Amino acid sequence: MAFKAEIEAGLPGSVPPLELHSGQRAALRIGHAPPRGRGVFADERIAAGTLVERSPVLVIPPEHRIATDATVVFTYVFMWERGTVEEDLYKHEGRAAIALGYTSLLNHSYQPNCEFIRHIDALMIDLVALRDIEPGEELTIDYQMTLWFVPE
Repeated sequence: MAFKAEIEAGLPGSVPPLELHSGQRAALRIGHAPPRGRGVFADERIAAGTLVERSPVLVIPPEHRIATDATVVFTYVFMWERGTVEEDLYKHEGRAAIALGYTSLLNHSYQPNCEFIRHIDALMIDLVALRDIEPGEELTIDYQMTLWFVPE
């Protein structure tokens, strides 16, 4: 799997700004995903390579990480520094971010059907389908870090 953790193009500020449009989300729903609780499901077929969702992010500054990392918020964040991977969240340093959309609610899978792409400077995160996803199928990502739970 070709995992893309972030998009970097040139120096900070040289990346063209991304726009966020209401149509940049596939037909999705939040539903019950036993035994994990809730999950994100496709309401229609999503083709491989489709931009499933583009979400703005809420950045958690480094000085707030100690307070937020000690809460349930930690289980929903993405690392938000250039050159980092999700495993770096456990260092409790640097910025983290919460996707303000469905993306933060995706469950983990070692065989995910989606991947996320961080747009660090644009403060956006993309969710892209790795393969065709059928209606009713749960969308998943690989958290790319040591898990704090036993995966199903």
